[in-house]
Amino acid sequence: PDVVENFRLENPQMKGLEAVFYSSYVFFTRMSAGIALGISTLSLEFSGYRSGACKQSQGVITTLKILIGAVPPAMIAVGLFILLFYPVTEERRKETERALNLMRSRSRRLTLIG
Repeated sequence: PDVVENFRLENPQMKGLEAVFYSSYVFFTRMSAGIALGISTLSLEFSGYRSGACKQSQGVITTLKILIGAVPPAMIAVGLFILLFYPVTEERRKETERALNLMRSRSRRLTLIG
């Protein structure tokens, strides 16, 4: 929502682009889930995973430990690092909210007057 509101404030002439932002979010979320599934499947395949086997090799066990234990915290760390460069701070969000409220109230007044 912060990105959409910031975009709306910087580009007041463009309307109705919220759907583009949210559909992009859904698309990239699903794409990243597919990539993660592919990487984990390939990793298990290369480590010797046998479907239906009651006992797996030590390589499969190690691969599962890495995929379940080490990869998620590493991805969280990468995400937090990226957020360090995110331009919308709490102060800027409040400024954007005030500016949008001002724009909306002006628009309502013009609608009521006109």
